[in-house]
Amino acid sequence: MPSPLPLKESHVKTGLLFVSLLAFLPQEPKTLTLNEVDGESVTAQVLELKGESAKLKVMILGGNMTVTRKLTDFVPLSQFRIEQAAKAANDFDGHFALAKRAGELRLLTQAGSEARAAVESVKDATQQEAKRAEVRKWAADALEAMTKEAVAQNRIAEARHCLKLLSTRLADQRTEEQLDALAGEVAALDERVANERETARQAKLDGASRDKMKKSLGTVREQLAKGDKLSREAITKSRTTVASTNLCEKAIDAYKAGWTKLQAVIEGAGEDTMLANEAGALSQKFHDHGIRTALHAANMLTVQSDYKNAME
Repeated sequence: MPSPLPLKESHVKTGLLFVSLLAFLPQEPKTLTLNEVDGESVTAQVLELKGESAKLKVMILGGNMTVTRKLTDFVPLSQFRIEQAAKAANDFDGHFALAKRAGELRLLTQAGSEARAAVESVKDATQQEAKRAEVRKWAADALEAMTKEAVAQNRIAEARHCLKLLSTRLADQRTEEQLDALAGEVAALDERVANERETARQAKLDGASRDKMKKSLGTVREQLAKGDKLSREAITKSRTTVASTNLCEKAIDAYKAGWTKLQAVIEGAGEDTMLANEAGALSQKFHDHGIRTALHAANMLTVQSDYKNAME
């Protein structure tokens, strides 16, 4: 007759059996806070997704009720979270499909997260590289489309952001000519928006004041334009990180030279409020354009693994 198992070993085996059984029990759906397009929000669990409608268990006053809602009742992020919960992706195809859906909804953070998960789900090294190439091509195409869409709709901040992602993370997916054309579209929108604001400001001036403004700020604007031209070239050259970084440094030098000239104008403006206001608007441009250029340089240096200079 076999001797009984020691008490401790018996407990261990019982515990392992209990844990393994738990793995087969149905899991409670994740509870989400979902925001509706009308500004309201609900706390719910996703029970089922059919086409464009979702069956939800909505939590209300300590109880719950099951309802069916259209996805379009919710803001894009909540739509995505419903689909993400319902589809529970665990392989390349599932995660990649969710990445594409996030792209359609213009959710860049979620698209990037699902794209990375898609690649990481492939364990074979050779297959993973092939899938990575597929994902990177899609991502570049999506970012280019988003950039052009943002330009067409005059959303300058979004256009700049999408171009930055494309030129710093996926530059190898575009030729210099393609990057230059796209950067040109964004720059044209930026200039158009700036010109509209400047025209509105100068409409309040008489002819003599406009002439004085042009004379006082002419060389300052030239330095700003020089910096902007070099910064655009840096984006165009993003495939060659060293050349791009060098162009960024030259652009920053131009911005610094313009800023020095602008400080002299501000100091000499005296009681001329109009000149001081225009100089203030220009100083903001030097600040914003300089920061964007420095960040592009930092991204290029990071690609080169030059983390010390990237931080600087």
